Amino acid sequence: MKLQKLLEQGKISVTFGKDFTGDSDKGKFYEIFSNKHPGLDFDIPVGTKILNSFRGIVVRKEFHKGMGNTVSIRNGNIVALYAHLSVFSVNLAQIVKTGDVIGFSGDTGEACLEPHLHFEVRDISKSSLKDMVFNPIFEKDIKQHSEVFTYKVNNKNTPKNLNNLSTLFFGSTSYAEKLSKINLLDIDSDSLLEEGIIIKIPNF
Repeated sequence: MKLQKLLEQGKISVTFGKDFTGDSDKGKFYEIFSNKHPGLDFDIPVGTKILNSFRGIVVRKEFHKGMGNTVSIRNGNIVALYAHLSVFSVNLAQIVKTGDVIGFSGDTGEACLEPHLHFEVRDISKSSLKDMVFNPIFEKDIKQHSEVFTYKVNNKNTPKNLNNLSTLFFGSTSYAEKLSKINLLDIDSDSLLEEGIIIKIPNF
């Protein structure tokens, strides 16, 4: 799987890994990443069309305090995140093709001090957010990509069941039955999953 272009035109204004230590304006937004920028920023005006970078399923469509209007699209263990959008053009659980319009750029969210697109790629098979992010390189195979990955159930913050895992990884509860069958689980979709068990997550 390869990352394809997000924009018909536009330049990178902030690279992956840029150190914001000591930056009084932006440093606070990246503390969880040791003050390093976790993605790429593109300097583009509000209303610029944003193209989907790879075929996947929409697993996140929400307003986030820092990132503003945010869309995430998953293929296997890889999730692409598009932040600070002005308008959404996709829905949760929708399967989108490479090059589909997923929204339009904006200046939403507290971390957006000027209009731009924040693009982030995560390997969600990793256990911590800091370890998930990696440098997006376009038109090259993503070495980390796997069609199927495993998730270790952690109930400490949020009690996990098949419904909320389906929502987390597929954007809706409609895949709960599929998760049950693949993992040979004879339980209701709203039953608490045992702490620490390994759940196989298929592609969409």
